[in-house]
Amino acid sequence: ELTLTAEAGARKLIVWLPPELSPYQESLAGYLLQEKLDNFAEENKVEIEVRVKSQTGSGSLTDALTAANLAAPAILPDLVVLSVNDLQLAAKRELIFPHARLQEMMNDTDWYPFGQELSLVNGEVLGIPLLGNPLSLVYNESSLLVPSNDWTDIKDNFGYFGFAADDSQAKYLLLLYQAVGGKVMDAQGRAILEEGPLVEALTALKEGQGALHISSLTVGFQTEDQVWNAFLNRSLDTAVVPVATILKKREPVTNQPKPALTEPEITLGTGMAWALGNPDPVRQELALNLIAELTDTEFLSSWSEALGWLPARQSALGAWKDPNLKPALEKIAQATRLYPPDEIVNRLGPALRNATLLILKDGADPTETAKTTIESIK
Repeated sequence: ELTLTAEAGARKLIVWLPPELSPYQESLAGYLLQEKLDNFAEENKVEIEVRVKSQTGSGSLTDALTAANLAAPAILPDLVVLSVNDLQLAAKRELIFPHARLQEMMNDTDWYPFGQELSLVNGEVLGIPLLGNPLSLVYNESSLLVPSNDWTDIKDNFGYFGFAADDSQAKYLLLLYQAVGGKVMDAQGRAILEEGPLVEALTALKEGQGALHISSLTVGFQTEDQVWNAFLNRSLDTAVVPVATILKKREPVTNQPKPALTEPEITLGTGMAWALGNPDPVRQELALNLIAELTDTEFLSSWSEALGWLPARQSALGAWKDPNLKPALEKIAQATRLYPPDEIVNRLGPALRNATLLILKDGADPTETAKTTIESIK
């Protein structure tokens, strides 16, 4: 009798995806995924049901996973795409499952460091990395003065520079601080800031401000989209924006700048991974076969390029068709580390944003600002 239920259970695979990966979108990326899923379903004689779930807010992926686990195991997803933080949360709540084959897939040397980092929760492989979206410094390709690859060289760059100074997570200052070696967590996993690196990061901002290089628009930017639009309409010569914002294939407008990217030694990014959401071993085998096909170099290459996100596999980015930006993207993908966990960013973000605005709006002193910022998070 058991074999019958297992067989029946494996006739259908349930896949949960965030909206940006939906196969129902009328886009090349949506079409590629749908075609891949249809082929897999046909070859394996299964039905694949895709459900699109938002990553945030009520009814978010992790909330829905928790609810399904309690109420209706029959509707558990066999495969689910989770953000870095959701992967950690789902692991903590025991909503996703380890498997020897996940471990084997990660033994491959073809993953970028951020992919390796993304797959692990407390030293155990619980996800197969899919995509990453790091911060980058964009400039106009036709600019004769190429900006520095060093994040802290703000004062030496040409023209007007912008970033989201009023972003509650203070992603740019967090990056500057980590780029100069600042630590964000102590051994107990609590949020910390170190004075030396913070003074150095704030001094870089102060000097950029002093050199009149930081655009006065910067203090008003709360989102990276605002920064990107200012770059496109030529209010900024250099700007800090996530790679996916640049790659989302918009129709080029004649008078907009053509983006080029610097190649920093380190940058921070978000990421997404595949995880197993159903404990049934028969269904897990099928789900693992599907993951293998979805992370296969050729498919992942064309899908990620259509999506405009960096693939977690080196060979997949290497196989992108558009040569434009590719050498820089390969360097950036290699340099990407994941943002600290949400609880750390939420703790440090408001304090760092405040520090950014004190420097840029009030001309505050970096050393004093660093001291008060560190005090404020204790």
